[in-house]
Amino acid sequence: MPFMNTVHCEELTIVNRLDELLSADEISEPEISACLDEWVTHTEAHFARENRLMEEYRFPAYLIHMGEHEHAYQYLLDLQKSWNEHHNTETLKTYVKETWPAWFEQHLNTMDAVTAQFLSQFNIEVEI
Repeated sequence: MPFMNTVHCEELTIVNRLDELLSADEISEPEISACLDEWVTHTEAHFARENRLMEEYRFPAYLIHMGEHEHAYQYLLDLQKSWNEHHNTETLKTYVKETWPAWFEQHLNTMDAVTAQFLSQFNIEVEI
């Protein structure tokens, strides 16, 4: 689905920017915080949009997919809270470089692929 591809590309752009900030010679905590805030906001909108569509079109695996969204979003919120309290770049780097990419690839290839296939039956136009 084109809207899903667009949203995922936006997310990759945010995560890549965060990776660059975390890998810079001089770490800018305010820039990292702002980028992390953007990621959280983007993820909240992304998941809410997908959840709404899955529910509206009665996607059979809606509760499973939504549950995965809830888990991933809560993990991101917890990570943001930890960053705001401790500014631990190593914890954030591990998530950005290892944990999140593995989750994202798995989620795209399973949950999102099946959801996109299901939703493609309908004439859906989504504004982002």
